[in-house]
Amino acid sequence: MEQYMTITLTPLMSKRLIARGIVAMPAVKQAYSEGKIIVSAGSTTAYLYAELTGTLPETEVACGIIAEKGFCIGKGMTDYLSAQGRAKYWFFQRGEIIPSDDLMADLEGFGADDIFIKGANAIDIHGYAGILLGNPNSGGTVGQAIGQIMAQGISFIVPAGLEKMVQGSIVENARRMGIAKLRQSAGMPVGLLPVSGQIFTEIDAFRVLTGADAFHCASGGVAGAEGSVALLVSGTEEQLVAAGDIYKSIVETGQTDAINIQPSLCAEHKWASCIKKNMFYRNNVKRGL
Repeated sequence: MEQYMTITLTPLMSKRLIARGIVAMPAVKQAYSEGKIIVSAGSTTAYLYAELTGTLPETEVACGIIAEKGFCIGKGMTDYLSAQGRAKYWFFQRGEIIPSDDLMADLEGFGADDIFIKGANAIDIHGYAGILLGNPNSGGTVGQAIGQIMAQGISFIVPAGLEKMVQGSIVENARRMGIAKLRQSAGMPVGLLPVSGQIFTEIDAFRVLTGADAFHCASGGVAGAEGSVALLVSGTEEQLVAAGDIYKSIVETGQTDAINIQPSLCAEHKWASCIKKNMFYRNNVKRGL
């Protein structure tokens, strides 16, 4: 007999759940042990890195972020992004992490069973993910890699919490966006790239980890739970017990391994498009933000 359970997840809890689900995927297990995986650094994929290695990354993880002052770059990523035109990434080959900064060279050896993982800033009901692009020249990590990924048929996994679900179509939104089109912006001006990889949300995580189905039934939150999503989980008693155990273990972890991500200081990164179009740039500089 089918049974039901409701749970709520803060964005941080969702990141942990999604990371657990991805590493439990048979295709990811195989690629990790026998092939290659590239994981683009981000606030969600940092927890995936932790699931694969047993520890959170020591290096900066946040590239494009939404902060109180609008779209921004993670403070620790500014210098690297300016030099490379993209975020850092982690390259795993047969279970070992391989230090590398040559993304295109690493991708050249990828086959259809190898995996590229990049988080998104938006997802929609049409199966598209959207990735914000702040670099007007290279298009960031995905801008550099997407041609090779699609041409080769490399498995492309896009982890994204359901709080990133947007109304309407990402494809239509992307047509309206773009750095050159914007008169002003809250924070860094950006464009939006639609991608059609395998989107992986909390719903997918519960399905992979327990076999249970989950439905997105509510969103919101206050008092530290801002941005939360609520799920209705359904399945057998055994599946719900397993889902409940996973959920409670994530709740009990709390903020103990939360990544400290801070936005860049406007006076430090001095991006031309940001100086020109960020409506709060001068005030941020004056206030030291």
